[in-house]
Parts: sequence; structure tokens; C-alpha cells
Amino acid sequence: MPELPEVETSKRYIEQYLLNAKILKIQCYASKLRWEINPDIKKIFNNTIILKIYRIGKYILINTSNKNTLILHLGMSGYLSISETDYKIIKHDHIIINFKCMTGEKKCLIFNDQRRFGHIDFHYTSQLKKHFLIKHLGIDGLSKSLKFDFLNKIFLKKTLVIKNALLDQKIICGIGNIYASEILFYSKIHPLKKVKDLCDNEINSLLLSINNILSKAVLHGGTTIKDYKQPNGKVGYFKQKLKVYGREKLKCYNCGSIILKLNINKRATYICPGCQKH
Repeated sequence: MPELPEVETSKRYIEQYLLNAKILKIQCYASKLRWEINPDIKKIFNNTIILKIYRIGKYILINTSNKNTLILHLGMSGYLSISETDYKIIKHDHIIINFKCMTGEKKCLIFNDQRRFGHIDFHYTSQLKKHFLIKHLGIDGLSKSLKFDFLNKIFLKKTLVIKNALLDQKIICGIGNIYASEILFYSKIHPLKKVKDLCDNEINSLLLSINNILSKAVLHGGTTIKDYKQPNGKVGYFKQKLKVYGREKLKCYNCGSIILKLNINKRATYICPGCQKH
């Protein structure tokens, strides 16, 4: 599933073309992805200007001049690409946004989603935080406001294990299964440790690892395990930097211990038993 680094990489790429562009039309080749697609999306954005493109967690948000914001979620297998207007659709192309760049060039943004767990929607920009997909999101994983006092206050009395806490989008949004394993490895924290039992040094180490891992993954274009690819067609190269995820039965690069695979809340979790003592 595309996580924060993959979504940020996609956002940065499409921003080069879409910022200040005019939306000409939106074509929908599916009436439903994860949820029903509002049919008004096909007409409400015609001839509007894209004012801002940003990200929160795993969502790409596109503010337009009609005071509405497009909301994009890539789901488990979705990816975006930019093409010329004579583009011929392929299987699993569900949404095409035709637009005119500031240079006068006409192009299109294609949303392809094989497993159909992604979504596209829109909402009034001024009331965006009330949208059902946005209103419960926690702090973004790369937010400068993600600091010790914030996490310490949340973790203080919770019996939640740290692996599940990292995946809880209501606490920190954007971190998924791949990066949760990597963050905990770098922090030297066992994934089954309860958050209320984390000491100050462990919380600080966690914060540092969250920022470092997510930032480095963005620089490498994200991580491609199966389906994900960048809008320019390239895979994400952070896979080569993974220390534990997907390395079951292989030696730890740090201490030589054999990497283990645990099942926590039905999610695969990879750990080094030597570096991450329980």
C-alpha cells in the first residue's frame, strides 16, 4: 500500500504539471472504487484553476478556484501518472483529469487502481476537516509539530502496543506497515512494547526515526514491494535501504541476528531480536 513517502513522491511530481493549471474535464470510468464516486465530480470542476496541492497522511488534496478540494487516496495498489491528451486508457484506469498547463500544453492525470481500494472525492475547502476521510486523521508523520510532548501525552496511559500505535492514523497519519517495522528497528524498540511503558529516551528515538526514515524514503521515491510506481513510471528505490521489512530468516546488518517475522494484529511485522529486546 502506498504510504506517506509514496504519496509525497506522487504529490511532488504531479504538482509540477498541475499547479495553476486549468481543469478541462474529469472522466470517470468507474462509479465506485472503495466508496461510491460522487457523479457531480464530472462537471463541478470544469474550467476551475488548481490553486494548491498538498498532502496529509496518505491523502493528496487539490484546492481549486471553485472553493472545493479534490481528495485522492491511492488505496492499496493505486498510482498516478501524467500523459498526453491522446492517451489510450488501459485496464484499471478509473479516473482521468484533463487539464491545461500554464504553458498552454494540454495533458491528463490518470488514476489507475487495480484492487480498487483507492478513492476520489471532493468537499468544500473551508470545511475540509469535516470530511469523513479527513476529520479523524492525526498529526502528519512529517509535521514539525510532531514532538515529544505531543506523543508523551497520548502515550501516557494507553495500553496499546507501539506497532499498532504507529499504524493508528488517528494518532500519526501516513505510516503504514513497511515503515512501522523500519522505524521500530532504528529506534531499537520491540513492536509489542506498550506505549505507556516507553521511556523518554525511547520516545525521542522514535521521533527521530520517524522523521529520518520517512524523509529518506521520500528522497528515494518511496518503496516498491509489488504494485507501486512513481508517476514518472519508475519504481521506489527505498526497498534497497530496508533493514528488516521483508528480510525474514536473513541476518541483521547490525548484529548478525536472524530477522524474525511476527504477526501483530494480523499484520506482518519484522524485527531483529538482537537489536529490539522485549
